[in-house]
Amino acid sequence: MTALVLCGGGSRGAVEVGLYRALVELGVCIVLIVGTSVGAINGAAIAAGISPDDLARLWKALSRRDVFTLNPQLFWKLIWADSLYDHRPLRGFLERRLPVRRFEELAIPLVVTGTDFQSGQPVYWREGDLLDAIMASVAVPGLFPPQIVGDGQVVDGGISDNVPIDVALAEGADTVVFMLCACCERVNGPVRGLLRILRRAVSIAIDRKYHADIQHYTGGARLIVLEPAIDRAIDPLDFTHSDALIECGYVSAMAALKDRVDVAGTRWEKEPSSGRRKDGACGAG
Repeated sequence: MTALVLCGGGSRGAVEVGLYRALVELGVCIVLIVGTSVGAINGAAIAAGISPDDLARLWKALSRRDVFTLNPQLFWKLIWADSLYDHRPLRGFLERRLPVRRFEELAIPLVVTGTDFQSGQPVYWREGDLLDAIMASVAVPGLFPPQIVGDGQVVDGGISDNVPIDVALAEGADTVVFMLCACCERVNGPVRGLLRILRRAVSIAIDRKYHADIQHYTGGARLIVLEPAIDRAIDPLDFTHSDALIECGYVSAMAALKDRVDVAGTRWEKEPSSGRRKDGACGAG
């Protein structure tokens, strides 16, 4: 049973579209998808049956103004506002583009991750309202407001479980394929600016948990880890490089996977349980 795990990374999530295209061309049968943050958006589109070409068109139609509109609360609440940006434009974009509204309508089972802001624990959705789950999963603290779920607040799933390998394994997967799109690379020189400092701090914490998970689960399942060398000049909030990122994901995935899958796409070649690989650099385009 092969699961596709899609992590967070903002605009860099376009590389996952390239991975999806490669998996379709290689005939790999994905029976479960687990998505976090932007990976929840990609995961919902794939699970709903949107083709790689149509998902690529969705990404190319996405602009910064579709995602980031200043929160009107800023003009009267100032620092007491819940976020810099209003989440409603992104929700409207997804309502227009996603063909389904509930998990139960998806063609492939999907798990979406979030973080309980009160307890700090990960939360998972497998049923119910799809858009509510996605909007909670993408609610990066500071950028988007926490979403109210039940009696509590839920924020970006990437904070507690950005690469939810554990969820895929708990659901019965014996092979897990995932592509990192927000690697925490070394930066040259001081980090300046409130948003960049906060993003850098969160990225470091997420990256450390990811590496701990890799060490923990290696040997327990076949982990096929793809790390395309994304141009670090591409800001996670910049949606003008989708074309180049999609191609980057596709080229990286094909190079890593084409010799591992049999013609039917049902078996993986024998290899070490962690198939981690970093592929050639991809420019900003």
